[in-house]
Amino acid sequence: MSELESLQKIWVQAYKNAWHVPWSSANSLYTFPTVEGGHECPLPSGVFIQALLQHVDQCMRHEDVVEKNMPVELARTLTEWQCNSFTDLIDEMELWDWNVANKGFWSRLAKLLRNQKLSVTWAEEMDKKLASVLVPEKMSWATAMRSRKCKTRIEKIGGSRVNTEPTAWGLDVQVWNLLWTGEEAMKKGIPILQRAGFRSVEDLPRTAVGFSSKAYQDLPPQLRLAATSNGEQRV
Repeated sequence: MSELESLQKIWVQAYKNAWHVPWSSANSLYTFPTVEGGHECPLPSGVFIQALLQHVDQCMRHEDVVEKNMPVELARTLTEWQCNSFTDLIDEMELWDWNVANKGFWSRLAKLLRNQKLSVTWAEEMDKKLASVLVPEKMSWATAMRSRKCKTRIEKIGGSRVNTEPTAWGLDVQVWNLLWTGEEAMKKGIPILQRAGFRSVEDLPRTAVGFSSKAYQDLPPQLRLAATSNGEQRV
């Protein structure tokens, strides 16, 4: 259970204490919207996201040092999460637990926006300010690795690389193993590629040899298994 889920559990218990209701009573009475018969009581995630958005508004309202530092901190966060825009960061947060996303202001805000399925009008304006540092028009490294959604869904229902049958998900053993080993390899390889000047996955050199299931694609030297490798990899 994440820190936010634990907080919500205690939060709802406080409502029950205030109304002298047993703790064993259903939480839905307090969390469901009024149109569905609930009290629609404020929950910590809603209060939290409102406070963070108000903080952003206050920091960006005046042209001062704080206003200049906010985009700088956002750019640093986007680089850390391998994203090219704040919208991209919001999408990336679907794959991360709250306890991981909670380590920074912008990732924390993005995670809450993702959980609440909310969008902000100033996201595009913020991305334009970062255009000189990042390349929001190109596919980010995080987006290129969104196949991790499949692995995340498998793990959410108790599956794992070892004790789950790949054919149950319509995958062969090779693709199944790549869901785990591929992510680990990219985590190690992306910093190397970025230092080599590849700011986006679209900057990588690609050579199509064919269009069949046996087609090959060239990998840059930085990601090859060995210096003597010809860089070919199945796609």
